[in-house]
Amino acid sequence: MWPTLLVMAVAVSLEPFRIGMSVLMLNRPRPQLQLAAFLCGGFLMGLTVGAVVLFALESRMPASAHFTLPRVQIAIGALALLAAVILAATRGRDRTPPAWVLRLLDGQSLWVAGVAGLGIALPSLDYLAALAVIAAAAAAPATRMAALLVFNAVAFALVEIPLLAYLIAPQRTYAALTALHRWIRTRRRREVAALLAVVGTVLLTAGLLGA
Repeated sequence: MWPTLLVMAVAVSLEPFRIGMSVLMLNRPRPQLQLAAFLCGGFLMGLTVGAVVLFALESRMPASAHFTLPRVQIAIGALALLAAVILAATRGRDRTPPAWVLRLLDGQSLWVAGVAGLGIALPSLDYLAALAVIAAAAAAPATRMAALLVFNAVAFALVEIPLLAYLIAPQRTYAALTALHRWIRTRRRREVAALLAVVGTVLLTAGLLGA
């Protein structure tokens, strides 16, 4: 469970929009507090949704011998390979930030940053897939909660690290995070597809070996 979960968490942490929001928070007044509010909102949503799915909803579902960790790994790996093929075969569109994101630049309210954190941590396919991996591991409740905490901590690493680094070197932190965001956004679709293919192959192989 742990290697699969960590790979997925790292992939989530490198989402361009997530990093872009961190850069945006550094542009607002009181950037340390903005990042902290953004991080708290994200953690609150992520942990709440995860706890509900893993402990409240799952307890109401009948156990199934078909829902095992290897099979979940195979399914996620196959989907990653499919996404890689689609990404490599299609052309991208120019992505412009939504109007509400642009308006964040002009504000200074901390609750807006918190709401943005809640929004960015809304259940997505990759997060639900991570929860499926945790659930399929059939681990003890304490282990599941630890896995949920670790996943969210890694997924928000590029919010947590800048938050700490900004206290020491604000300008360097902003420059480094902006450069990382720019670098990720300029990657060609085929490069991203290749990365997805590697991740998908690793998960698929791990699932087949464990089946």
